[in-house]
Amino acid sequence: MNPAPSSRKNAATTAARVGADRARNEAVRSLTVHQLPALAALSDPAFYLAQHSRSFRFAASMMARPDRARIARVYAWCRYTDNLVDDDVSTELAERRLNAWLHCSWEAYDGRDCGVDLVNRVMGEMAGREIPFAYAHDLVRAMRSDLHFAPYADLDALRVYTYRAAGVVGRWLTELHGVRDHWMLECATALGQAMQLTNILRDVGEDLQRGRMYLPLSVLAAQGFTATDVDAIARGIRPIDAPYRALIEDLMRVADADYGRAADAIPRLPAEFRRAAAVSSAVYRGIHAALRRNGYDNVRRRAYTSAARKAMLAVGAMLSLARSRVRPMERV
Repeated sequence: MNPAPSSRKNAATTAARVGADRARNEAVRSLTVHQLPALAALSDPAFYLAQHSRSFRFAASMMARPDRARIARVYAWCRYTDNLVDDDVSTELAERRLNAWLHCSWEAYDGRDCGVDLVNRVMGEMAGREIPFAYAHDLVRAMRSDLHFAPYADLDALRVYTYRAAGVVGRWLTELHGVRDHWMLECATALGQAMQLTNILRDVGEDLQRGRMYLPLSVLAAQGFTATDVDAIARGIRPIDAPYRALIEDLMRVADADYGRAADAIPRLPAEFRRAAAVSSAVYRGIHAALRRNGYDNVRRRAYTSAARKAMLAVGAMLSLARSRVRPMERV
């Protein structure tokens, strides 16, 4: 079951929680937003997108220019939030940066100039379309949990993280295109979580270098593994063997189930968004095939899809949409 609130009935509780966190953040905040690093890069969201995600940029290229620009702005906000944690700085400094960024975002959502044009615009669009600030807040919570990383005991615990890190982004982008239907938003959540799990499976080696190992301990244990065994693979002491391949397949099946769930809803999205969602889903899911081609070595190698392969996946996604006779969901 999705661990996140899926109804606006929780709005009052969410607002109270956000307000309390905001008060705590303001109490400990000692950085101004202008002291955050690399803010100048946010002046060109399209370029920022191109620098940080070729796959997402490729999918966004299926959209009309205004829609593509809006998506690029949200992506830039989300990716910058992530980068505040992944920069090689102390945990304390990263916390202070997150506090300043969250405070700036809340100010902009509340209709005040926070001093960063991109944040003003992204949060202004979010508030203008009555999209819950809780989505932005939850993504910051996910990044904060990375600063104080602890292994995830089981898949349910990991899914709380993937909801906050990416499920909320799926909901955010879907609501940004006028969709408020409960079932559609649950499917958008599933797509975001699937893509985040795919990223986790692709980046095991890179995450280990940052001191994080996201593979759930219970899934490891089911194949006779521990976190120490994964580290042994990274150091070349243990090979990529059948049990490791099996556990990666187990987790890819979890992601595939969410991709499949999302696929039922994608044809119902507004026309300006459905093509990008379909292509994005196909390209990210294609990383699974790249992992298999790499012999499941996601510890010492990074799986990627070539430009030619992305194009093939995009064509397949577009043909699938063309064959669909499902009518778009009514906007509310």
